[in-house]
Amino acid sequence: MDALLIIDASPDRFPQSPPQPLVDLIDRARGVGGVIVHVAAEAAASEDEVGATHNGAGQDRFSHNGTESDTDDAEAGDDAAAAQPQIDSVVGTREDELVLVSSVPDAFEGVDDLAEGLDDLGVDRIILAGSNGRGALEQSGYAALAIGFELVLVRDGLGEGTADPEAASGADWPAQLEAAGAVLKDGADVWLKM
Repeated sequence: MDALLIIDASPDRFPQSPPQPLVDLIDRARGVGGVIVHVAAEAAASEDEVGATHNGAGQDRFSHNGTESDTDDAEAGDDAAAAQPQIDSVVGTREDELVLVSSVPDAFEGVDDLAEGLDDLGVDRIILAGSNGRGALEQSGYAALAIGFELVLVRDGLGEGTADPEAASGADWPAQLEAAGAVLKDGADVWLKM
């Protein structure tokens, strides 16, 4: 199963409207009830919203449909749903989509249990899109590969920082990610396994 991981899709990272291929891919994933995860930089959510989602260690808990992964109490799950952060995303978010914030660029490091939670949902392939303005796509992509996920980078679903010399690698990171095992595809060519 696929998970569409959209990182840092805030208006300041996409100064123009989001690329149409990204919008179309999100619409297709939503149409089949796919797993969609939005990850934003901690600054993209208000202090109150971020504080409500932290687990005490300074990192967010992976949650699906608004409930914490390690919470069995339904009432606590309702509180977690109400505390789901609100982020400003050019592609919008929906109630049934995961909305997470991370204080570090690598989403797998910044969100506790993200890899385990996706694995529990049956996800074996990550489709990655968004902005690399803070190196988050690059770092999260390498982490996904290291964890063992298949990785597809949506070439025409990228915002700021696509070929950023300030990126963590200091080079053309999409090509380097491809050399490391990722597949680069245009959004229209991505077949969803949902």
